[in-house]
Amino acid sequence: MIRKLILTILFVFFSSVLNAETKTYKMVFVPASEKGDENDYTSLIAITEKLTGLKIDTIKVTDYNAAVEAMRAGRAHIAWYGGKTYVKAAEIANAEAFAAGVRPGEKDAGYYTYFVVKNDSPLKKFQDVRGKILSLNTIGSTSGDLIPQVELSKINLSIKNKDHFKNVFYAGSHDACLLAVLNNQSDVCGMSSRNFEARLEDGTFKKEDVRIIHKSDRVPPPPLAYSKMIPKEDRDKIKKAVLEAHKHGEIGGYGGKMSHYMEVKDSDYNVLREVIELLNKDKS
Repeated sequence: MIRKLILTILFVFFSSVLNAETKTYKMVFVPASEKGDENDYTSLIAITEKLTGLKIDTIKVTDYNAAVEAMRAGRAHIAWYGGKTYVKAAEIANAEAFAAGVRPGEKDAGYYTYFVVKNDSPLKKFQDVRGKILSLNTIGSTSGDLIPQVELSKINLSIKNKDHFKNVFYAGSHDACLLAVLNNQSDVCGMSSRNFEARLEDGTFKKEDVRIIHKSDRVPPPPLAYSKMIPKEDRDKIKKAVLEAHKHGEIGGYGGKMSHYMEVKDSDYNVLREVIELLNKDKS
């Protein structure tokens, strides 16, 4: 009888330990900013943990592809992705988009690609970028690689054509892309409007230092996504908590403070899938 009681206690103990382990999830972020994007999500994560009873730890990666691989390998269960990176994660890592942050004063989570030059630059219109030095974010970025290529194709320019630019280089982040222009290492950069506005707000540069010579069409928002390997019960808890987090305190996200998070779904990114397919056809 005593032995049976001991076995029962041990079973309950180890079951609770295993259960506790399954309730801790890892969250990964694409490295879009020099400032460290995970810092913008501290309050949202804390509120989500409180509302769900789940533990969420953050992990860092050095590039966009690594953020996808982390989820595919099971090292990450939740992620903040750029749109293009999400499309890849949905394809190979069982990712599912569920929410995107809306900035204060805005009704939509979408954003844009800006082509930015210094205020005293001789470049006045978008077509003037031909033959110049272009800086971009990093390969895999939506607003700092994919959309710049789309916008350039509209004026019959390609970063793959050596005759179209003096040089094209990837700076490693949106912030570094902008700094390349400010430090005269680049004539023009293609970057996210979110990072532009965040760096303007924190004083990295002044509005009179630069000019925007081109703004893209709206880009689907960079989503929060979770792995479909997470039990549906926990996915539902996380989604509900994120969508209601603004009722429980100030929250942040990509680009700084957010007013709230709106629901997104996988089909919202079909437009990016179509763009990627078209660009791939042009390369072949």
